[in-house]
Parts: sequence; C-alpha cells; structure tokens
Amino acid sequence: MILFELNARLHNQRLDALADQHLARLAALGFDWVWLMGIWTMGPEGVVMSRKYAPDFEGSPYAIAAYEVDPILGGEQALRVFVARAHALGIKVMADFVPNHLALDSPLIDADPAMVIHSNPAIRREYATDYYDHPKGRLAHGKDPYFEGWNDTVQLDYAYPPLRAHQVAQLQRIARLVDGVRCDMAMLVLREHVKKNWFPGVDQASFDAAYPREFWDEAVTTVRADRPDFVFMAEVYWDNEPILQSLGFDYTYNKKLYDLLAHHAPAAETAAQLEHWPQAYLERSVHFLENHDEERAARRFGKRSRPSAMLSYAIPGAVFVHQGQMEGFAEKLPVQRRIPLQHETPNAALMAFYERLLGLVRRPIFRDAELMILGAESDVVLALRRRGEERVLIGADPGWHRHPKSPAIEIPLVWLGIAPGTAVRCIDLWTGARVELMPSEIELRFAEGAVASWAENHAFLIELR
Repeated sequence: MILFELNARLHNQRLDALADQHLARLAALGFDWVWLMGIWTMGPEGVVMSRKYAPDFEGSPYAIAAYEVDPILGGEQALRVFVARAHALGIKVMADFVPNHLALDSPLIDADPAMVIHSNPAIRREYATDYYDHPKGRLAHGKDPYFEGWNDTVQLDYAYPPLRAHQVAQLQRIARLVDGVRCDMAMLVLREHVKKNWFPGVDQASFDAAYPREFWDEAVTTVRADRPDFVFMAEVYWDNEPILQSLGFDYTYNKKLYDLLAHHAPAAETAAQLEHWPQAYLERSVHFLENHDEERAARRFGKRSRPSAMLSYAIPGAVFVHQGQMEGFAEKLPVQRRIPLQHETPNAALMAFYERLLGLVRRPIFRDAELMILGAESDVVLALRRRGEERVLIGADPGWHRHPKSPAIEIPLVWLGIAPGTAVRCIDLWTGARVELMPSEIELRFAEGAVASWAENHAFLIELR
C-alpha cells in the first residue's frame, strides 16, 4: 500500500471537487490508496466547544455524531463520485472509523443510553474533568488513560453487547461506501484496556461474560464475510501492534520506527530494531514521517527527512505520506481547523525528491522482496532487498552526520548472497550513475565519495548487478 492522507475538510470543498483537484496527480505519483481524513458529520456542541479554543475552529472530525458524510463535503453522493473517480485511476479509498467514542451530543445516547459509559465510582476511580452532565445521566468523555478525557466526546461501552453489534453494523455500512478504514486509537477497545480503564472493580468472570470476544475479531470477520478485500489499518501504540495484526488488521502504525528516526537514535539502534522485527510484521506496518497527529516533518526532521524517508519507504511495509509533507509545509494544522493560517510556498526541490523516491519504491523489489538488515557502519543503516537475482543495497544516515562525501563501506559478498569472486556492477538508482568499486574478491567495497547522490540525500539505493 502506498497511501496518501488527504484532509477532506481543508478549504470547505466538496469531495467531488477534491477528486478533480488531487486524484490525477496522486495516481501519477504512484499512490494506490487515499485516506480521506475527516468526512463524517460532527455534532453542533462539539463545534461550539472548539471555538472556545480558537474562533476559526470548526469542531474535531474525531468527535463524530453519525457516520454520514458531512453536508459541507457534498454528502454521500459526492463521496460516491470521489470513489468512482479514484477507482478509475487505480486508487482505493479509506475513511476514518473511531471505535472508542462519539460526539458528546450523538443521537445514539438518546437512542440507547446504555451504549455509553456512565459515572460509577463504585467500580472505578473517577476525575471530575473526565465526565459531563447529560439529560441521560453523568457520562464519561472518551479517553486515553494517560490523558484527560476528550471533552467533545462520550465514551462507548464495549462491555454492552448491543454497542458492539451497532459498531459492527457501522463498519458494514462504511464497507459499502469505501475500500478500507483507518481505525483511530484501535487498541483502546481491546478487552484488556476496557477492563483496566473502565471496569477495574468488576470481577474478571463477570467482565468476561459481558465481553467474551475481542471486538476486532468479531468486526473484521463479519465485515469480510461480505467484503473480503476490505482493508483495516490501525492507529496503535503500547506494543499492541502484534495483537491487532493477529486479530485481522492488514496494517498497523509503526510508531517505534518513527520515534527512532525522529529522536536521532544511533544508526546501530535503528538497525538492531529493524532486525528484531520479523519481515511479516514489517510488511503489515505503516511507515511515516508525519501525519495529522505528529509535528510536521519539515520542522521535526528538517534535512534529515530525506534519509529517513528513503529508509522508511524502501523497507517492507506501507508507504504513508501526509498532505503537505512533500511540499515541505511547516504549519501543523489542528484537526479542528479547516483553513491554514499561513500561506506557504511549496519546496520545489523537496517535491522533486519525493517524486523521485516514490517512483523508485513503486518497483516490485521494494514492494515484495526479502529484507536483510546488514547492520550499521559509519553512522549508516545498511540493508538489502533481494528478489530472485535482483538486489538493492539500502544505506541511510538518518542523523545526517558530518560526512562530506559518502562514507567508505565494506560488506562481505556472502552477506549479499553473492559468491566470492563474482564480478559485481553497482548502479546508483538515484542518478543512474555507476558506483566504482575497489578491488576485492570477497567484499563489496566502495571508497569515500563513491556515491554521487549522497551529498543530496545522505542515503543511497544501489542496484547490484
């Protein structure tokens, strides 16, 4: 999957207009998925509440009142037009699903108040800021246990079987409109976290009777009975990625790799972590340098975004690019804001970099080939992609260390699956230029400064022939 996150709310355009503006370019760049972030209807209370923080805020798209396409975006018909035009270009479409909570004024509360969490100090420790008064009772805000409740949301009760059935039905409906869902904070509805966060004072047997099976197992199985090709992608943290993959998720966020790259981890540490992960896990991981929750790559990574992107996108897994990332935009937009405060000029050189990189990583060897981590040398993470007799050597210095020229590298030929004494020809995929080797019967050796593209990217992709 090569995925582009498109903020559907920007500039208050209809989805059919967004299709005309973006899809042809995205298809030309090689994207085969578009995630339409923020298409569902919000409740009016959430919009009013958001304006207490900034007068131009228009509510959070993660405080969903109903899974109906926002009328500002043209409603369901405009979404169908967008999807049809995307499919005609070979692009599939993803939408949000927010399992943990809904808008605090969602009609679901009146329809069945038992579907949301009510105050109950007898079974949990409660903080006043995590609850609000509603005509149906004192209700809990949606919550990550490490932060205060999201005050524009209400927490759903996954220990109530009708709620789980309702959520599965919502997913089935979404699956009739689009090709996949990005599931917000997907780990929050795992049984372990529901018990710990909301029912700590309930005995395990009673909880198990109310919530006997993981929601995601039930949801994925049910949705795929009608739509076998429907894709589930999880935003997930706290080492719960393998659990969600085992429950049927096609892809899970790889926040650990992001953190290593974003926080200047030594090359050896990054290489060791990549080697630790099984390839099957990496293939179902989503690799990114920014998204709507993270700081802009232009600010957090700066010039380091080039080697970080080349490493992240050349290993197995999903390529994920956020709107504005390729242009080098620096303003991080709160999800409540529809119109940027700044007018930013796109960085033409960075756009050309991403166009070139996306063109390269579309090749089969980067999409489905074996990965071997070779370790780290001279601050450079080294890896090999191998597909039959095809081989590409990956090298990246995510810390952008002070190498005025490409560093000298020596790699035993047997590590590359090449017999000693075999003649090897190296081509810099970025420039098409030949990389001159130093004589050796048993090692791949190139001298300092041998890779012409290094100065520009502090990374290389070298085809071995």
